[in-house]
Formats: sequence, C-alpha cells, structure tokens
Amino acid sequence: MKKILTLSSLLLTVAVAAHAQDPMGGLGFRSGPTVSTATLGFSASPTIGVRQWFTGQFGGDLAVGFASITAENNGIKTDEGTGFAFDLGLPISLKSWDKVNFIFRPGFTFVSATLKDKTSPTPPNELKGTGLSVSGELEVEWMLADKVSISAAHGIAYNSLKLEDNDSPAGELKLNGFNSTGENFTQLGFHVYLW
Repeated sequence: MKKILTLSSLLLTVAVAAHAQDPMGGLGFRSGPTVSTATLGFSASPTIGVRQWFTGQFGGDLAVGFASITAENNGIKTDEGTGFAFDLGLPISLKSWDKVNFIFRPGFTFVSATLKDKTSPTPPNELKGTGLSVSGELEVEWMLADKVSISAAHGIAYNSLKLEDNDSPAGELKLNGFNSTGENFTQLGFHVYLW
C-alpha cells in the first residue's frame, strides 16, 4: 500500500508542479497489461479511465473497474463474487508529429477478486485472488479529431498473482513472471479530451 501511495503522490506532485503549455484531459480507456483472476470464474479490468496531460510532455492516467456476480440455481443462490481493479500510469511523450504522439508509459495495475460458494457448509468456501502488474510500454496515440484519439501499446510487464482459499487445510497458489503486452491487434484504447 505504501508503494501505491508513493506513486499517487508522485503523480499529484507532477500535476501541481506542471503549469506549462498544452494541458488537456478527458475520459477514455487504454488497453494494457491486465492481471487476470479468471481462475475465479470472472475478473475486473480497469476500464473506466481518465488521462490528464499536465504539460505537452507529461501526463497521468487513472483507471478503475469493478465486477459483481451472483449465480442462482432454481432460486437458490449458489455463488457470489466481487472484484475491483485500478491502474495508474505516467505517460511521457517522447516524440510528437501533427496527429501522432509516441509515448513511453510506466504503469501499475492492482486487481482483487473474491468468489464465495454459498452451497458449502458454514462458513462458505471462499476463493480470493490478488494480483499486481508493473509495466513499461510504448504507446502510439493517433488524434482522429482535435479532441478524440485511438491508441495502441506494447511492452513488458511483471505480473504477480496470489490465489487463496479458506478450505481446511487452506490452500495458496502464487504465480510470478514477466510477459510481453499488446499481443492482440484488437486491444485498442481511446480518449475523448473534454477539458
């Protein structure tokens, strides 16, 4: 949690210190590394986002996402799950042309999801997944109009995932490793700059 607060403070410091040209911001989504908790049967992705350019070269990204599911069989609740995710990033413009921005973006993603089996004896069987990703990506943002863009990114991410259950005995699985990101051409992002 200290690392998250430190990164948030860094983004805020950049925002306060940067009163230079070309500040703009807006809503959008950028496709990037995800920490999947799909083994729980669902996952949350940070898909509701904001990008703020503090100067023509430095900006900040913040995105959140959530998931909530309930499964019923013949009117009896069998499973219940919740999850949330957030993503922080620091886009840095390396090169700009008329309608294209070439960006380096370090980022951090956190995902947490819990699934409860309501049919098991008390207490209900619970499976919890917690994951994080630290990434460095190269992104190309193409301005389709003055305030609308699409983007694509690829890079490298370190992912860590921990799955735990409250069975007797309790189980725990940890996965750690590196992977490339942006492996699918359909993973495009967009931004609508409103301010």
